[in-house]
Amino acid sequence: MADKDESEKTIAEDLVVTKYKMAGDIVNRVLKKVIDACVPDASVRQICEFGDSLLNEETSKVFKKEKELRKGIAFPTCISVNNCICHYSPLESEPEQLNLKNGDVVKV
Repeated sequence: MADKDESEKTIAEDLVVTKYKMAGDIVNRVLKKVIDACVPDASVRQICEFGDSLLNEETSKVFKKEKELRKGIAFPTCISVNNCICHYSPLESEPEQLNLKNGDVVKV
């Protein structure tokens, strides 16, 4: 039989709910900054990297005492423009640089 420490954590525990709320607060703060960065001539790749760096920075500030707690980015920041439906997060190695233009429909 598994020890209590090894059992799966559920939302029935207050600490789990607290962590979900903190994660939501972090994402909302980062999302506002990413949206503010979506201006004409801004590089989509740089905005995605900016969002990822903000998420890493913010998550590194919480629950420092829990050494084995995994923190960070579960899914990269994605900026999909116009007819791209979702999940566009260009790699640094991609040669094409996509910049936002005035009137673009941007999905974060």
